[in-house]
Amino acid sequence: MRLPSLAFAVATLGLIVPQVASAHTQLVSSTPTANATVAAPTKVELRFNEAVIGATARAEIAMTGMPGMPNHAPMPITGFTARLGNDRKSMTLLLRRPLASGTYRVTWSAAGADTHRMGGNFSFTVR
Repeated sequence: MRLPSLAFAVATLGLIVPQVASAHTQLVSSTPTANATVAAPTKVELRFNEAVIGATARAEIAMTGMPGMPNHAPMPITGFTARLGNDRKSMTLLLRRPLASGTYRVTWSAAGADTHRMGGNFSFTVR
């Protein structure tokens, strides 16, 4: 009688463990938020679903449109500093000066405890 119970427990565990192991780093929110229109920000904040490994955390900002030139080639924004939060679930990009009017794309990548690098991007507009 114990064997079927044990088999059921092992089978159930087998269904649970892969789901936990397959959890990957995801961006859960940002400031500015995706597709938002904001006044000239001096920082961009990224929040993840799990703590990230600092050495894997990367972010880039590119201007993808400016007034009168909505579809110009992306222009990288340089000179910002990136800081990982104490909980390692957030990253703040501190800009030297406020972003000018235009459209921007933030591209990020990071890995959590499973060491599988994930990434994505989002855009926002500065009025």
